[in-house]
Amino acid sequence: MARAKKNILNSTPVKLTAAEARQKVVELQEKIDKYESYAYCYMCDAHKDRSKFYISTDPMIKSGVTPICKECARKIALRVDKNGDEHEPTKESVQKALKYLNKPYLNTVWDASVQESENLIAGKTKSNVWVSYIKNIAMVNYVGMTYFDSDFFKEKIVYEDEQDEYNLNQMSSDAVADYEKNKTDVTRLLGYDPFEHEAISDQPFLYSQLLGLIDAGGDENDDMMRNASCISIVRGFLQASKIDNTITALTLDIKNVEKNSATIRSLQDSKQKIMNTITNLAAESCISLKNNKNAKKGENTWTGKIKKIKDLNLRSAEVNGFDIATCRGMQQVQEISDASIMKQLALDESEWSDMVAEMRLTNTKLRREKDIYQEINRIILRENLDLRDVLKENNLVSDDDVVSLKDIYSVFADLEQDESEDKTDESE
Repeated sequence: MARAKKNILNSTPVKLTAAEARQKVVELQEKIDKYESYAYCYMCDAHKDRSKFYISTDPMIKSGVTPICKECARKIALRVDKNGDEHEPTKESVQKALKYLNKPYLNTVWDASVQESENLIAGKTKSNVWVSYIKNIAMVNYVGMTYFDSDFFKEKIVYEDEQDEYNLNQMSSDAVADYEKNKTDVTRLLGYDPFEHEAISDQPFLYSQLLGLIDAGGDENDDMMRNASCISIVRGFLQASKIDNTITALTLDIKNVEKNSATIRSLQDSKQKIMNTITNLAAESCISLKNNKNAKKGENTWTGKIKKIKDLNLRSAEVNGFDIATCRGMQQVQEISDASIMKQLALDESEWSDMVAEMRLTNTKLRREKDIYQEINRIILRENLDLRDVLKENNLVSDDDVVSLKDIYSVFADLEQDESEDKTDESE
């Protein structure tokens, strides 16, 4: 650089006439004026006309244009691939382009741009959401805003009276459905809401744990002391869980482990006392598996489970406990028993005649009653189907609360199958 300056100083100046000097000044001025109307894009490393750039309203940018040109921003937003093909812009690609342009991302503008780009009725549809967004964000409402004014940099402000609703919105739909179901079941079993004043963020854990304890209690749910112990135990587990989370956070801070050691020991002692209280309550109220007396009463048997479901009085839990017509295994037992009885009986002709006459009278009576009840069943079934349709139309009953007709009449399919098998055996 020094040698270049020396050469310039030692070089003989070119002598120009007044006319040539004046022409040279005019040419240099034209170049200066031309470059002043240009701007530099650091992404494509090129000087372009200022009209190729978006206007920047950032007060700290003296050039008045965005750091990158329109073409480079479009390539980012439309995700141009190596073949030069453009793809549909996404929220992430638009945010990336706005970052390089130093323009804000606002959810309200995004939603309006999406609606505008898909508005076929107005007849003024944009080619894509990026074209709509970059037009809308240039409005006077957003003058002076930069990328750091985007919505995702704003801290969510939640007032105390909005905290419960906010916590529910943060949960998934499945988690909210499970939480509401567990809460309803606990309130139904106890007759009151034990965690009404607990934080919403803690309630899903509390209701699910408590439901597991009181649901296994059976008739003992009427014992108020046992219910109180279950509630205290569940609260104790929640406190122990929070202590574990605090200890984990303290141990992750490697630099301050020695400083936090006293706090960690204190928390561990508190947790030990809580667990001892839980153990004592579980033993005294016969809640733990070791002290549970329900096993001796047959609570864990099939009969005990069926009894428990019936006690809950749930519509969907109405089952046929024992019915020959719906139990194939019991039908086989009956057939074997009848065959064994017939082998042991030695009947004469008069006894056979009496039995046939009695069976004829019985069959005639049963056929007449069957026809009557079949007609009654047809009328009631038609009315029930109409009533079911009305309940569904008014959202008073769901598909889970009604029984499938296919399942109800499946027994007739079994009878038809048996008849077809009997005919096959006779033909053979």
